[in-house]
Amino acid sequence: MNLTVGCKVEWTESVYTPYTEGAASDFIGERTITGRITAEGYAKKTNYHFFTIHVYGAEGVNAHEIETNSKIVRRGVVIYPKCRILAMPENYEELVKEKAERKENSSPVCYAHLKGLREGFED
Repeated sequence: MNLTVGCKVEWTESVYTPYTEGAASDFIGERTITGRITAEGYAKKTNYHFFTIHVYGAEGVNAHEIETNSKIVRRGVVIYPKCRILAMPENYEELVKEKAERKENSSPVCYAHLKGLREGFED
């Protein structure tokens, strides 16, 4: 699986108790989020892959914390394990190639405003 800007996705993520310094957070369940990827990039120092997602909806544990029509950011390691692509942009193959080239330079960039990536994805 290769996620790009314009993909409509649904994934399930783990939910934990709030972080408290010096204490371990406890797993309390899972929630499923649906949304469209509006930006993605690689962090220069860590090479982590990050996604910005426009949220369409959430269900499960603490789903109320994820507001519909909000923007959230998630690392690829959170999304990829339990993700499925619901729809892809028309230029998906082109975006996959471009993403692979950018990974080599590890530069976070947003391409959501280019190449008509929002066309055909109005909900």
